[in-house]
Amino acid sequence: MDVGDSPLLKFAADLRSLRDKAGGHSYRQLGARAHYSATTLSDAAGGRRLPTLAVTLAYVRACEGDVAEWEDRWRQVAAEVLPADPDLDEGHPPYAGLAAYGTEDAEWFFGRDHVLDDLEQRLAHRRFVAVFGASGAGKSSLLRAGLVPRVTGRVVVTAPSETADPDLDADLLIVDQFEEVFTLWADVEQRASYVDALLTARCKVVVGVRADFYGHCAQHPALVEALADGQLLLGPMGAEELRQVIMQPAVKASCTVETALVSRLIADATGQAGVLPLMSHALLETWRRRRGTTLTLAGYEAAGGVQHAIAQTAERTYTSLERQQRALARQVFLRLTALGDGTEDTKRRLPRAELDDDVDVDVVLDRLAHARLLTLDRDSVEIAHEALIRSWPRLRGWLAEDREGLRTMRRLTEAAATWESLGRDPDALYRGTRLDTAVEWTQRDGVRTSAQERDFLAESLQSRDRERLLAHRRTRRLRQLVALLAVLLLLAGTAVVIAITAQKEAAAGWRSSAAWYVANQSQSLRSSDARLADQLAIVAHDLNPNDETRNGVLTAHATDELDTATRAAFASAQALSDPDREQDPLRRVLGPADETVTSIAVNGAGQAFATTAVDGRGKVWDVTDLTPEVAHTFDFPVDRIAFDPARARTLVTVSELSGVVVWDWSDPAKPVEAARLTDQPHRVVGVVHSPDGRILVTFDVMGVVRLWDLSDLKAPEPLVKLDTGRDITSVALSHDHRTLALGTAKGDVRLYDVSAPADPAELWSGRAHRGAVQAMGFDRTGDALATVGTQDVVALWDVSDPRQAVGRGRVNGLTEGVYAVGFGDTATDVVTSKSNGTTRSWEFDYDTAVAEMCAEVTAHITREEWQQYVGAVGVLDYDRPCG
Repeated sequence: MDVGDSPLLKFAADLRSLRDKAGGHSYRQLGARAHYSATTLSDAAGGRRLPTLAVTLAYVRACEGDVAEWEDRWRQVAAEVLPADPDLDEGHPPYAGLAAYGTEDAEWFFGRDHVLDDLEQRLAHRRFVAVFGASGAGKSSLLRAGLVPRVTGRVVVTAPSETADPDLDADLLIVDQFEEVFTLWADVEQRASYVDALLTARCKVVVGVRADFYGHCAQHPALVEALADGQLLLGPMGAEELRQVIMQPAVKASCTVETALVSRLIADATGQAGVLPLMSHALLETWRRRRGTTLTLAGYEAAGGVQHAIAQTAERTYTSLERQQRALARQVFLRLTALGDGTEDTKRRLPRAELDDDVDVDVVLDRLAHARLLTLDRDSVEIAHEALIRSWPRLRGWLAEDREGLRTMRRLTEAAATWESLGRDPDALYRGTRLDTAVEWTQRDGVRTSAQERDFLAESLQSRDRERLLAHRRTRRLRQLVALLAVLLLLAGTAVVIAITAQKEAAAGWRSSAAWYVANQSQSLRSSDARLADQLAIVAHDLNPNDETRNGVLTAHATDELDTATRAAFASAQALSDPDREQDPLRRVLGPADETVTSIAVNGAGQAFATTAVDGRGKVWDVTDLTPEVAHTFDFPVDRIAFDPARARTLVTVSELSGVVVWDWSDPAKPVEAARLTDQPHRVVGVVHSPDGRILVTFDVMGVVRLWDLSDLKAPEPLVKLDTGRDITSVALSHDHRTLALGTAKGDVRLYDVSAPADPAELWSGRAHRGAVQAMGFDRTGDALATVGTQDVVALWDVSDPRQAVGRGRVNGLTEGVYAVGFGDTATDVVTSKSNGTTRSWEFDYDTAVAEMCAEVTAHITREEWQQYVGAVGVLDYDRPCG
């Protein structure tokens, strides 16, 4: 047999080789280990057909093989030997996939009869009913394919994104995706008007609402009253209901379903909230891989099952695009997602005009729609179902990379549309900080703006240049006026005081303008002549000493700093560096360039570190030797991971599957589960140890922060529960465990006193960054706090009095990928660690920064350079800033 004949034969041959390497056990001996018959295992390695995934993994475990590696191999082979057959796709598919069942699909809709009976009874006695349910519970299908066919008379089905003026001329008005009132409309009056129109309508009204927006509905008193006894909660389907969903459409399509597949689907879906679109998509992909007229378990596993089918379809469709088309697809998905604020991310209906009229854009939309990932109509585009946002790791990774940048994009899109609707009114243009933030965002890698947005920013920049020119002219006229006053004062002694005062003000204004001009010259020379740029930054501060020019010098100093390869991440408040960056193991184990690392943690001894990737793989790496090795790979998807920075024996993982798990990893190759932190009703999105490793801090999507005592690994003790109601993005606990710092997605920093665990008290809050706070850290004394923002700013705060934090400096520099921040030898030496295995120092002491910058100067500013860059703003004697 030539093992190269087919992927299936090669797969079978490798299974036999695995058995030989394990000692050549007989199939009867393997059967006793794998709990399958010898015949089943022999057939698995025979190559006549692909064994099921369960049999394959049992065979591999019995031979002590790598289970994760063989599962990947099985899925690759399954995709080749169990492909979707296009010849079988004729006719109406019995399953809707990600899309909701519409009114035209009523004959294919099953499983919700008792819920529909209940809903009809409520409508018979009430004029207004709300159906609440988790995303993916089937609300849209229930209303469109279930309720509409049962109603006599005129029925209108709409959504807030389709119209802001509901059609009330009907017997029954169904408003699907009612939560769009809160996600799409910022105008409170518009929301109230829409809600009032529904509540006062003469027709009967049914609204479908995502359950996590229940609290938003409470903001409207009249709506609260209407919901008092007019709400229906749609929960997960039971086993019999799921059986109908699986079997009845297949029977209608003259197909059969293997009993093993029915049992497997019910086991995978029972009791799971939001599982229906995942199951429907998995069934659709299984139907495409059917064997004749039979839907098989092997086809289901080849499709990826409930957990992986959507991600598999999305990933396959995405990777089949050309390179430039993949970049377009990324931008399309980001624009189609509305970021949650205390709620999960949701889909967003995108006007077609928001995308450029481009052939590649049309190709991308067509391919994604053909894969049923998007739905298109004449004027708009939207994601087929929010389950795609939850289930596709690549999309979750995109959304996690730069959430504040996505909010900047959304604000820019809305501002550009408003400007266009107002006839390009100059008063609607961006100015000041908003313009700077938007321009900075457009310069990031991978960012793509629409033609309307580009026109809007270009006009905003031109308007700013015109305003600056006018300001410069006004300043020149003021200086001329001062000169005239000086002459007049010689003739009018009574005007001396006035003249002196005006001259001082003019001098101050001149020095301010001069400093601003020199600072701009410094920035423009940064990439071409860093030596000269440094000296000009110091001159600008000498001309007008203030916080802005001081920060300019600190930024120049930070720009000169090089990233340093590291093996530690502030285990002892000072990063350890290796001068040979190319040989450092951290640079060589993060994976290929296209693999996104979502989190990284380094143990206190610098002997090991852990990573999680966008596809959910979590690994622990041993770097005690120069060549890193994988010490352990977790067999379940891991979202976040954290090491004990001090004791070097505790590891914490966070995942949707297992929640928060504390591991004893005294043996790095075999971490042992010590305990699970079960009191976590919502998805945990962050986990951080205290500097001594004794306290663990977790925070979830609802803004609830918890502190846990890990003194006894097997019985962690809950210490503090703090319900902030904020979108928390980072936390830090002081070395004495008394002060807790929280950073939010809106750039706020909040300090809490947690010395009394039963009664934590807020001490101070303030705006620290324009974007999200992505890392925080206290110095050892607890008197200084460093914060890192997503918009490329590192800030230092004096928190010696935590009730009145004082800013000590803001330094601009690249902060992308920063996951931790700490301090070096002094309370002004801030050090950040990035996920690419490097650290960078940020000095906040002005004298130290100037001394270090001047020490590197080998050629002082010349008289000619002084005249060109400093003398241009007025008469100023040549004075070298570095002596």
